[in-house]
Amino acid sequence: MAWLAVFAALTLAATLAAPTPASAQEPASAPPSTPDPVADERPVFSKPRQPAQPPDIEKQQQEATKFRVQSTLVTTPLTVFDSSGQLVYDLEEKDVRLLDNGVPQRIERFEAATDPVAAVIVVQTNDAVGPLLPQVRPLGSLFSGLLLGSEGQAAVIFYGDRVRVAQDFSSNSDRLAATLKSASAWGSAARLNDALARAVALLEKRPRNERRVIIAFSDGFDSGSETDRQEVVRRATSAEVTVYGLRFNPAEALLMQKPQDRAQSPLDANVARPLPGGLPPTPTNSAAVYDTPTLPVVPIIVATGEIIRSALASSLLEFYAGYTGGVYLSHWTKTALQGQLSRIASEIQGQYELAYVPDTLSQSGFHRIEVQVRRPGMKVRARAGYFTAQQEQGP
Repeated sequence: MAWLAVFAALTLAATLAAPTPASAQEPASAPPSTPDPVADERPVFSKPRQPAQPPDIEKQQQEATKFRVQSTLVTTPLTVFDSSGQLVYDLEEKDVRLLDNGVPQRIERFEAATDPVAAVIVVQTNDAVGPLLPQVRPLGSLFSGLLLGSEGQAAVIFYGDRVRVAQDFSSNSDRLAATLKSASAWGSAARLNDALARAVALLEKRPRNERRVIIAFSDGFDSGSETDRQEVVRRATSAEVTVYGLRFNPAEALLMQKPQDRAQSPLDANVARPLPGGLPPTPTNSAAVYDTPTLPVVPIIVATGEIIRSALASSLLEFYAGYTGGVYLSHWTKTALQGQLSRIASEIQGQYELAYVPDTLSQSGFHRIEVQVRRPGMKVRARAGYFTAQQEQGP
């Protein structure tokens, strides 16, 4: 029996020494020990990442160019009259043909213009027109009621010897009325170009969905501006601003005095713009040296419905209205002024909005916009065009 006891003891010892399934798969846990602060601060190394692939520069440029071209949406307000001079309200897209630099374009959007109006009211306030300012001062309520409505906003600029923003954009009709009533005359110059450039600068900051317009009360000429007419046209057409002009009655004796230097840009006679070789500072010599851009001559439709060439415009204000798709109304009197303003408001509220993505963007310079209506006897007013620069196009 003693040998049986020895055998049982040996069997029990072998069983206890054999590893269990858990101990066969995992190492035995080390007994707890005091944390090693040095070991805890050692960095933990992970598997190194694969190096990033270098960017495909050419592909990125192609994508950027594609986006830039696709996002170049050109819009123009479109005003259409029948043979009797009445606004046409039932035009459809199929009735319209659009050309950009003579190339037919696909119309992306054609609809009645319903977006709110952002207007800058520009008023000449020099000594020459001082007696006529009482005709303009009470017009605030007309602007608010006929043109701006509940969503539109207006800013006001006065100009003479200097250009002053009398009111920033506001929808408050009482504020607009008070601002116009404050118009007072000072100075002898008439910085029309500078005033229009300032108005465009204000409108450039407005939301893109607003209809941007300038309504200018002026004798239509410039004296003393630092801005030339090329810059006014470029900035206004690029910002899609429409200029409307209301000319102070030229029959008034005080309006018969005109500045003597209108035929020459003040920049051409400025000593800060010297010419080499002792050349006299004439417009021709200055253009040759500084490569002054020349605006193309385009047909414009005037208030009487006639189509004239822009070179025959009776004043700068008519010139700007023709390029931007607006109208210039002259020979109004105190009693007729409200009717003329109502006419402008009706045109703005009765316009169509036409938009397209031009496929002629590779052509730099001025792009002529032509809108044709496939109905007999129709007259169309739209902005004359816009400018592009070669460096703005893709590679």
